[in-house]
Amino acid sequence: MENTAKGTVTTLASGKKIPADMVMYSAGRQGVTDELHLDKANLTADKRGRISVDERYRTEVGHIYAVGDVIGFPALAATSMDQGRLAAYHAFDEPARELHGLQPIGIYTVPEISYCGKTEAELTGSSTPYEVGMSRYRELARGAIVGDSYGMLKLLVSTEDRTLLGVHVFGTNATDLVHIGQAIMGCGGTVDYLVDTVLNYPTLSEAYKVAALDVTNKIRALQAYS
Repeated sequence: MENTAKGTVTTLASGKKIPADMVMYSAGRQGVTDELHLDKANLTADKRGRISVDERYRTEVGHIYAVGDVIGFPALAATSMDQGRLAAYHAFDEPARELHGLQPIGIYTVPEISYCGKTEAELTGSSTPYEVGMSRYRELARGAIVGDSYGMLKLLVSTEDRTLLGVHVFGTNATDLVHIGQAIMGCGGTVDYLVDTVLNYPTLSEAYKVAALDVTNKIRALQAYS
């Protein structure tokens, strides 16, 4: 990164340069375990203070469970609270359903960034056929009202059964809007629900309707060639 009279220029690993007014970067989370005296419980932590657990949040000491930042990614308040709930279920051998693949990620910048489900890179890597539906806040009445012309919402939809595979939102209220897509994915719903349903106007939620119509038209055009 280089500081200039006009701002900053960040050089990526690919060699691409990105100019900006300022740059914020994070070195990641550190588990605060130094004062827990883990050795007295026959536990250890790695160099970042993280404790290893299995799929039931159980440490290498069978009756001790760990959740949250001390076990690593995603290290978010929302996921950590749910991990605690699930660990309690597992500790008492209660049945528990974990929607691990549908944990929303929220980045509280301005504008906000949030996503849930799969990314395009993941779907491409697993050879999963999908199509993309896009909506931009500048196309919405509410986007004009709140003055957000840069916001956008992206839906990733299976071309085989029309289920939602991922939702990505960038802009005002992104961390709230993502939960609509999360709920549909959690219930196994399809993009057709968003096409058929009525959403309040003017709201940013209408971005789902626009994106759903966009991806539906793309799938229809694709089917015309098959």
